[in-house]
Amino acid sequence: MPADAAPASLQVPPLRGWPRLQAQLVHHIKRAALRQLHASAAGERLLLRMYLIGEEATEIALQRELIGERPDWLARQMDQHLADEQRHARAFAAALAERGARGAADEPDWLSRRKIAQWRRLAAHHAERFAAGLLVPAFAIGLCAEQMATRVLQRHCELIGPHHPLHPLLSGVLADEDRHVRLCSHTLARLVAPQEQPALAALLREIRGIDRAYGVSGAIGMYLAGAALRLRPAHA
Repeated sequence: MPADAAPASLQVPPLRGWPRLQAQLVHHIKRAALRQLHASAAGERLLLRMYLIGEEATEIALQRELIGERPDWLARQMDQHLADEQRHARAFAAALAERGARGAADEPDWLSRRKIAQWRRLAAHHAERFAAGLLVPAFAIGLCAEQMATRVLQRHCELIGPHHPLHPLLSGVLADEDRHVRLCSHTLARLVAPQEQPALAALLREIRGIDRAYGVSGAIGMYLAGAALRLRPAHA
């Protein structure tokens, strides 16, 4: 399979009905939220900190999870993925430092922690359905998370345009995340046997359903945070 061709069964399926309307609503609210956050220095710092938290959470997951037996090809791939996430975290921390903030990230927000907890329970529940065990649900979650990250970064890059100071950083991370989507897709195609494909499809639907369930509330939270920071006195 060509390196740049992701299996069609692992791509984000087209949405219809309410899920499609929900995705459109989230997209427009998040665009408005980005405008609010970019309207203040504190808002931009919050955006960078959100990205940093996401990168560090991925790094921790790669370091602490999936510690069982792994084939050499997969271990090398995961090491490269970890190196990318560490590089991204350093870049976001440096951008924060340039804007007068410390680079140390906090924990993910409450909604993100709930979503991650649900994903982990889902992974444990589905692991026994695959010969490769926990590797399959872990990479399925990774695939969906990377696909979400590419959508977030594409939206952000399109909104700010190529001349914004943050565009080189965000577009560089986007290129890496797009490559991670392909790597996760090919990993799943290699790990999952033909007879296990229906179980993988069902798992992916559940993972994406959990993600969508938090979409509107997360988008509204971003917008309100941006509005509050925009209205806050600069010296606060």
